Amino acid sequence: MKSAIRLEANLPRPDWRRRVEESGLIWHGADGAPYWTEDQHLVFTLEAAETLESAAGELHALCLDACEQIVRRNWWDRLAIPEAAVGLIQTSWMAADFSLYGRFDLAWNGSGQPKLLEYNADTPTSLLEAAVIQWQWLEEVAPESDQLNSIHEALVERWKSIPENTVHFACAWENLEDRQTIAYLAETAEQAGKSVELMDLPEIGFSEEGRFTDAAEQPIEKLFKLYPWEWMVDEPFFAEIGQERSRFIEPAWKMMLSNKGLLAILWELNPGHPLLLPAYFSSEALGAQGVSRWAEKPFFGREGAGISLMERGSPIAAGAQGHAGEPRVYQQYADLFAADRQHLVWGLWMVGDECRGLSARGDRSPITGNLSRFFPHRIEG
Repeated sequence: MKSAIRLEANLPRPDWRRRVEESGLIWHGADGAPYWTEDQHLVFTLEAAETLESAAGELHALCLDACEQIVRRNWWDRLAIPEAAVGLIQTSWMAADFSLYGRFDLAWNGSGQPKLLEYNADTPTSLLEAAVIQWQWLEEVAPESDQLNSIHEALVERWKSIPENTVHFACAWENLEDRQTIAYLAETAEQAGKSVELMDLPEIGFSEEGRFTDAAEQPIEKLFKLYPWEWMVDEPFFAEIGQERSRFIEPAWKMMLSNKGLLAILWELNPGHPLLLPAYFSSEALGAQGVSRWAEKPFFGREGAGISLMERGSPIAAGAQGHAGEPRVYQQYADLFAADRQHLVWGLWMVGDECRGLSARGDRSPITGNLSRFFPHRIEG
């Protein structure tokens, strides 16, 4: 019987560094350790790929319902959302402000149902490698195979649905990965017929007329910011957003989804759902359900920072150091797909309301971090 998923070795392309750099992936490793993986890849059966795709679609619907419940029930304190942001989020949600993309991270070993680990709904990265680099790899290494990947085409079409003609893209310019991400997104917007401007976050200004402006003091019509909303709340200009709210991508309502406290709310609203793991706001509540292995996750952690894996109250693994004192959620541990000493997490990419791609990150640790490797994939016919 064919395995639903397997990790397979392959010969690296002789000029792969040049090829990925030409396509925009300038950062592909650090200190001699690879990030982009050229000598191994994942192989999925069509049924396995469709299982993950279907799971992402269903989880997205659950998440949107959770947003509605959070707004209706005023569950802001449960997500540690500051009072200053509540009105902005409510208005953004009720106005259905434009959302571009997001990424679910799922655990699945190929049997049973995938399980939601978290939803990177505000500032997901690894987009260029998911949309372009692994597709290029497929065409050159395994052209007879398929791939769950129409991210690029979906992004181009998604940009066409906004009326603004010019889109600004901002990030912390010194961060190479973030710069790669906004450069790629700007390319997709250009292909949709938009004019684009790239800028460093500190270059964003505010005019006397109450408009956000660029370095040339021109008004910003639409701004994609690769900068978390929870950080923006602490910025001096946050109080000025007001009527400018709808100019931001991702929208303010994504603050409800990019918060890991969402995991406990999803479980409360959908207890026993086959795609969810039991999750609570306290380890005692989780333990009362007979759970002996769990993950402790900070509400606003990224790239594995602050995560601890616990067994009967004792730590068995830890991610990079997080921020002390941050509220946490407690989620039942789920075994990841493991092969060749790699623990692999599946990233399912949403563009608008549709799942349009699959990516895989792997690490020797069961906690995926910033330097965890990216593995391309193919689907066997």
